Amino acid sequence: MTERTGNGGNGPTARKAPNALAVLRLGSLLLPLLGGIIWGIWSYQDEMARGRDRAQENVALTRQFVHRLVQIQMTLHSAARQHALQLGADALGSAEFHQFLAGIEAPQDASHGIAVMTLDGRVIASSRSHPTEVQFGQRDYLDKIAAGQPVAIDRRILEPAGDDALIVGTRFDLPDFSGVIVSTVAVTAVREFLSGIASGPREAASLMTEDGIILLRHVPSVPMRVAPETLAMQARAVADSGFYRSVGLADGIERLYAFSKLDDLPLFANFGTPVRELRLSWLSRAAPIWGLLAVIAAFSFFLSGQVRRAVVARLAAEESHKRLEQAERLAAQRVQLLQELNHRVKNNLALVESMIGMQLRHRGQVDAVALRARVHAIAEVHDLLHKATDALHVDLGLLLRQICESAAVVPPERGIALDLRLERGIRLGADTAGPLALIATELVTNSVKHAFPDRPGGTIRVALTRDGPDHAVLEIADDGRGAIEEGNRSSGLKIVGALVSQIEGQLTTTPGLGTSGIGFRLVFPVREGALAQLQKDAQGITAQPAA
Repeated sequence: MTERTGNGGNGPTARKAPNALAVLRLGSLLLPLLGGIIWGIWSYQDEMARGRDRAQENVALTRQFVHRLVQIQMTLHSAARQHALQLGADALGSAEFHQFLAGIEAPQDASHGIAVMTLDGRVIASSRSHPTEVQFGQRDYLDKIAAGQPVAIDRRILEPAGDDALIVGTRFDLPDFSGVIVSTVAVTAVREFLSGIASGPREAASLMTEDGIILLRHVPSVPMRVAPETLAMQARAVADSGFYRSVGLADGIERLYAFSKLDDLPLFANFGTPVRELRLSWLSRAAPIWGLLAVIAAFSFFLSGQVRRAVVARLAAEESHKRLEQAERLAAQRVQLLQELNHRVKNNLALVESMIGMQLRHRGQVDAVALRARVHAIAEVHDLLHKATDALHVDLGLLLRQICESAAVVPPERGIALDLRLERGIRLGADTAGPLALIATELVTNSVKHAFPDRPGGTIRVALTRDGPDHAVLEIADDGRGAIEEGNRSSGLKIVGALVSQIEGQLTTTPGLGTSGIGFRLVFPVREGALAQLQKDAQGITAQPAA
């Protein structure tokens, strides 16, 4: 973020500090937001844990109540069995056994009677009537006892009174009799207990058999069978106790349910805490903390904005002063840069002038073809400098290719083949690239002029390779006449020698191509030119941040 003020302070230093303060200001919002999210997640998980704990506690209370109730009925069954053993199987229908059953039932306020019956449903003895001649039809609890289940629990409407009762049945075997003893408990007594447990809004408590029948709930209801694919049945198939989250079949309310099996009884106790109430409770806990964090975030955001504006104003003033000082230094540096550039142009013109003078001294006239090639080489250097992205460096491989492929250096009518092996990426400053261009031009031109006097064409190889990080090698060879004679090839080599000294290189002769010809190997340093270094220094002043 760039801060602009009346003083125009938008430099690096004026930007860096406001950016840091902007991050700080953003953090003043993000940190409370992150804290609110963490608090929300933690408090939600804690509220759900509290809901699970409440459900588990109420399931435990339901287990204890129902287990004690069933144990009382089984105690009555045991007492009746012991008395029947004393009287014998023939006395089951007697008035004495009837009176015994009525006597043990009398203290049970919620009881609807005790009866002994055969496995096919014929009542032998009852605590409510004597004699009794009742034949029941098919009953689930009789089938379960007949199948070997030790205890069967069911819910039935008793006839003829029409009482809604919970039935507890166990095996009743004597030496000469095999049957079932059942005792009945009023459903309202159990429902009142479940209603007291499920006292909160939308809470639910229920008893469920192993085979998936909800016997009774905390509110008046009829038995209901639960499908095997429901979450309730799937959870019970995995463990005897645990939790699951589901929508109630009877009322469509989503609850977090706890369930637990009643030890060795074929019953499960269930308790459900409504998810909606847990969420409302969570929101009532989280909202005050969120409000506090929102106030803190708003205050921090406002305060950091005030600090940021004050810092920006101060930095803008300092930056304006620094930029003025830099502008003065840059102006002086650019004057020096312009002087160096003019000096480089002057040197190139002087180089052309010296070549013309050398030809005049040796030959008394100017070789227009050679002069054209040399001027073309210098022009190629400046052309590549103009096209370069930084206008300071030349790719030497590209420069040599353009020179060698020029008609001014190798005329097409001579039929000379060029074998160019030029590595790209060797970049030089203008003060090194200019002499190298003239060296290559001179050596190639000498080969064109003097290597093939007795045949129409030949081959000239020009190779450029890097030799380590700081040096490069230029090799030029032909397959023509190898001898160097005074006034012939040797005259051009005097110019080459002067240029080699100028770039601090080392020039040696090598064998030519094939079995004839001559070659030259030039090793020279690869470094930035003075002009490039000067320009870099000027750019460094511009980019330097204020202290």
